[in-house]
Amino acid sequence: MNILIVEDDAITRRRLEKFLRAWGHRVTAASNGLEASEYLHSDSPDLVITDWMMPEMDGPALIRKIRHSSAPYVYIILLTARGGKGDMIRGLFNIGADDYVVKPFDPDELRARLSVGERTIRLERNLREYSKGLEAVVRRQTQLIRETQEETIVKLLTALESRDHETGGHVRRISLFSTLIAKATGWSDTRLDDLRLASPMHDIGKIGVPDRILRKPGRLTPSEFEIIKTHAAIGGRILGNSELPMLKMAREIALCHHEKWDGTGYPGALSGENIPETARIVAIADVFDALSNDRVYRRASPESEVLDIMEQGRGSHFDPHLCDRFMGLLDRFRKVLAENP
Repeated sequence: MNILIVEDDAITRRRLEKFLRAWGHRVTAASNGLEASEYLHSDSPDLVITDWMMPEMDGPALIRKIRHSSAPYVYIILLTARGGKGDMIRGLFNIGADDYVVKPFDPDELRARLSVGERTIRLERNLREYSKGLEAVVRRQTQLIRETQEETIVKLLTALESRDHETGGHVRRISLFSTLIAKATGWSDTRLDDLRLASPMHDIGKIGVPDRILRKPGRLTPSEFEIIKTHAAIGGRILGNSELPMLKMAREIALCHHEKWDGTGYPGALSGENIPETARIVAIADVFDALSNDRVYRRASPESEVLDIMEQGRGSHFDPHLCDRFMGLLDRFRKVLAENP
């Protein structure tokens, strides 16, 4: 083992060095805790034998420093002349030593305790390696679950895309637009990742809308518009009854992304903050993208007209604060439009 001796008494220090080297260990020696601190980084000891009372930095301070470091597990023997029961209890339970040996030490006893320490070090480090391996397995399984979710989403959207030629580029841009707004609002990485997957499913309910209406090249009649409005509720039902946070988010987006800030939207005529924030974000992304790109029933509008419409919708159609976030991200939105036709 690589052993660090921390002992201010020169005779005891040399005696320890003699025995430890004779037993085949690599030994580094320091006269106080401060000096030993430097060796902790350069020598990476497996085991530390330290005195209690020393100048500059005593044994308890050194032990606490070792225990609060991120270094691999170090076995610590407190070697001291303080032989009282209270000192022993304090050293093992309060200070954090692994073993306690009273001076003057018996070489045979110390060697036996070193053997126990070596086995403990091996077990502790094996346990840490096992824990790291287990964490890697959990991360991989989590990634596989995420990939399965993404594959399911792709299959759902592919089914919709086969009926709605606008869907492919539109859903990619909605995902990118929505995450831009949410990130600017301060969302966590976990929620952003959920939104990235959930927002493309905002129109999944269109699966339940007849082709003759979904693909109609001209304006819809009032009765046809009522039918196409049902896609919000249909999407909510398709994505309902899930305990997965991402699918719960997708459901509220699908159900509520046509609600309006002033309460004139559908299907629930919700208003203000009664509309889920996710849906308020996607509403902005959806309208901007719809106006900025060709549709089967009309050509894309010039950017100036698009921005006028978005500004007019602030506080009526759109959450005013989120609309302001959107306006501050226009350059990023333009880039998304250019890179995702």
